Order: sequence, then structure tokens, then C-alpha cells
Amino acid sequence: MFPRLLAGAVAAIAAVSAVSVPASAHSRSADKPRTVITTDMEQDDLASLIRYLLYTNDVDTEGIVYASGRFHWAGDGKGTEFFLPGREYKTPQTSWRWTGTRTIQDQVLPAYAKVYKNLHANDPAYPSPAVLESRVKVGNIDFEGEMSHDSDGSNLIRDLLLDHDSRPLYLQAWGGTSTIARALKSIEERYAGTSKWRSIQASVSRKAVILASGFQDETYQDYISVNWPQVRVEQMSAGYATWGYNCNAGQGNTRGLPADRVYFTGAWIKQNIQTGPYGSLYRSWLDGQSMPGDQLDIFGDPAKAPGGWCKPLGPYDFLSEGDNVAFNMLLDTGIQAPENPLLGGWGGRATQTTTSPNLWTMVPTEKDPSGASVSNYTTLRWAAAAQNDFANRMRWTLSRDGNHAPAVRIEQGDQVRARAGSVVRLKAHVSDPDRDRVSTSWWAYPEEGTYPGAVAVSAGGAVTVPADAKPGQTISVILQGTDNGRFPLTRYDRVTIAVK
Repeated sequence: MFPRLLAGAVAAIAAVSAVSVPASAHSRSADKPRTVITTDMEQDDLASLIRYLLYTNDVDTEGIVYASGRFHWAGDGKGTEFFLPGREYKTPQTSWRWTGTRTIQDQVLPAYAKVYKNLHANDPAYPSPAVLESRVKVGNIDFEGEMSHDSDGSNLIRDLLLDHDSRPLYLQAWGGTSTIARALKSIEERYAGTSKWRSIQASVSRKAVILASGFQDETYQDYISVNWPQVRVEQMSAGYATWGYNCNAGQGNTRGLPADRVYFTGAWIKQNIQTGPYGSLYRSWLDGQSMPGDQLDIFGDPAKAPGGWCKPLGPYDFLSEGDNVAFNMLLDTGIQAPENPLLGGWGGRATQTTTSPNLWTMVPTEKDPSGASVSNYTTLRWAAAAQNDFANRMRWTLSRDGNHAPAVRIEQGDQVRARAGSVVRLKAHVSDPDRDRVSTSWWAYPEEGTYPGAVAVSAGGAVTVPADAKPGQTISVILQGTDNGRFPLTRYDRVTIAVK
């Protein structure tokens, strides 16, 4: 079920040892991905934020910054008119679809505070509401692409890029990149022409990683790519096929792989996501909600939503979480590797499009278990597991005694060496903190390796290295474990077999 397994494989039942998760299991910030969100806070950003905050025990959230983009900008408050051709508006505007700079502080975090004790009981690593609120800043919001002045948000990003924390700083762009661009511009203005500039530019370029759900202004093209060409930037809009706007009126809910479509239906979302004081803020089709200030947010209104570019499905059907693509690769699933976009996981795989600038885009296809190439499979293959995990964490907001994910580990470690034609017998160690039964499966992930053909992997973990494999080629094998909770939770491990 989660995700598609090798054809005909039968999930083996692993021996499960009862273990407890220590209170400090997720508590060390230094071991977590370090990240800043920049968001224009439209309706799908709100939905993504509701999901994201349930995973703040997995990441080190250094900032949540209001930012502008081509679809949402505040204006300068002085009546200045702004216009760019090819936008939604046809005449100059003083602001456009701006939802304000208080939604997070006045709605989202108070709801998070109401459920924080339950979240904390399930994992003490959750940050407090006060800590999260202290990290909310206002960035460059005046106009699309405005980066002419420093802002609280750009100053935060600037200072994080210049501090002594050696971890990468993953800068999520849910809207435009102008606030991130301003932070980089401020560093350039401070150090360009000095003896420190070359080393500062190199260190910042190594540290900054921009995870963009799309380029929603021109500041990447016009400034970042030109002046900071070695900053790794991942343009991930292809992930919209899984998490973007769901607009299929008259066709039924076609989001997801056929077996996974239930997780995007109104019945499932209303029952399992839009529940309780926190989940009720989540956005879905025809749910009666709207973002204040956004005159085009008619998605929740049954009387207005039909028609236009994005036609409604049934009440409470999945609407959009288009910005999940910017953080799913940071989440703790066992195979997350944000430092290496070539490896797969809930965030999908990416390949390098250009070396200068250092731009990566998501792969268009991957092979399903039958060997057929499937568009957007790199994100679609994980959707059921991600949705069940989301529903389970929403249950955490309602109960202090929730289900917790199993732990799976390949005993041979991250890499083994083997000769062509040999059989590698992998062994799994599986445990579950709630004494749930955990079913395991092994499957080859061909796109992660360099051997170009099919690889046979048995249900018990025996991998037959093809006889025609050449020295230096690699084979990637995934161990997957899924518990039998109300919402089955799945975790993974990966081993690379290097042909010698």
C-alpha cells in the first residue's frame, strides 16, 4: 500500500521488539535540518503551514517570514501603484490579494497553543508556541520582487547565513524569493570590495540552499542566479502534480495514484484532517473558509467557486498544499537526504539542470513496480504514506497517547560491496514504540543507483546482483516498515550495493 512495492512482493512480518522512544529522541536541534520558511500566506500556504507545524519536532525552524510574490503583495501603504504585464490584474494596483501579516500570530499559533500539550506529550521536541511566535518576521512584502531595502525577515536570513552554525540553511520559498534575495544583497553590500568578500561569498554559497515551490517573482533570475551562482536552488513546482491545486471538476477526484485517491477525498479529509481546534483551520474545497484580503479566494464558497480556472470538486475534497514540496525532503523518514537531491524520499528526486547557476529541478518520471515510466511518480509514490502520517499527527493534537512510527534499520549499514552474479542477503532490525506489528518489504529503487537494469529483491531481503553489472556501478535497495495502527505509519532505510 505505501508506496507501490515490487510486483508480486508479499510484505514479510518482522519480529518486533518493544522499545520506548526516549524523551530526547528528537530534541537535539543540532542534528536536525535548519530551515526558514518564506510565505505569502495564501490559502494553500495556510494548508501547508498546518501540516508543517506538525513536523516541527523533526526540523529546526529558525524563521517563518511573510514574503511577497506575483500573486500576493501588500503595497507600500502610500498609495503607490504597481503594474507588471501578464499578471492577474490588468491595471495598476496599490496592493494585490494581500492577506496581511497577522494570520500566523492571530490564528495559526493560538490554535497550535491549544493542542501543544498533546503534541508535547507525543514528542517533547515540539517547540513551544512562544518560541515559534518569536521566529515570525515580516520580510519584503511591498511589491512583487521588491528587494530594495532591508526588512526584519531579510535581516534574520542574513544573520543566519553569517552565523557560526555549520549546518546548511534550507530557505523555503513558498512565494517569491525577494526576501531571500534581499538577505543575499545585504551580505554583498556589506562585504563586496573588502578582503573578506571572496571567503564570505563562498561560505554563504555553501550554506544557503533555496527550496522553491516555484519562482513567483524574477529575483532568482535577475539577482540570485547572476550574483550567487553557486547557491544550490531547487525549483520544485513539478511537485504540484501531487500537492498543488486540485481542479478536476466533472472528472471526479483524480489526485494521486488510483489506489491512493481516497486520501484526497472530502470524506477522508473532513474526518481525519479538518478536526479539532487546530485541524479546523486547514483549507479544503467548499469548506466555507477564505483568506481575508484575498478577493480571489472563493475556493471555500459553494455559491462562488464554480467556474474560472480552478473548478471545485466535492465538499472538503483536497484543495491544495502546493508548498509541501519545499519541506517534505526535510522530514525524518529514515531515508531523507536533503543534502543530496539525487536520492529519493517524500520530497521526490531532483537532477542538476545547470551547474552555473547551481539549479536543480525535479525528475519528470520514475519507474513503477511494473517497470513503466510514470509522470510525477517521484512524489506520487509516497503520497499515501505522507497522508496517513499527517492524519496520525493530527490525532496527536487530540490525544496525548497517540501512535508512533516504527524504526527500521538495515543491519549491514549504508553500503555493502558485492560481485556481479552474487546474492546479498540483507537483514532488517525493526522495532515499534507502541508494540504494533510491523510489516516489512524490500524493493530496489533503480533511479537511485547507476546499474541500468532491473534488480531482483526477495521479500526476505535477498538481492541478486545482476551478472552483467560492472565494477563501480551501484544498486539502491530500500527497506520499508509499516505498522498496523489506525493510520499506518511507514519508515525506511536505504543501503547502496557497490559492485566490485
